[in-house]
Amino acid sequence: MTMKKFVAFFRDLHEDKSGVTFIEYTALLGVILAVGLVILTQVGTWANATWVFLCSNLTGGGSAPAC
Repeated sequence: MTMKKFVAFFRDLHEDKSGVTFIEYTALLGVILAVGLVILTQVGTWANATWVFLCSNLTGGGSAPAC
């Protein structure tokens, strides 16, 4: 796809109201996905830190950790 066709495609989308709505919803979806990814990463980091803490403080009856 050449640059002129690419620009013409987005110009047509901008002139058409459904195209503008599509772009807005796509941007909103991108923001939601980014926030979800950040939250998922933070929860994973917290869960890992909690597991490491528990694993290092518990013993399975011997000197080795129970994990």
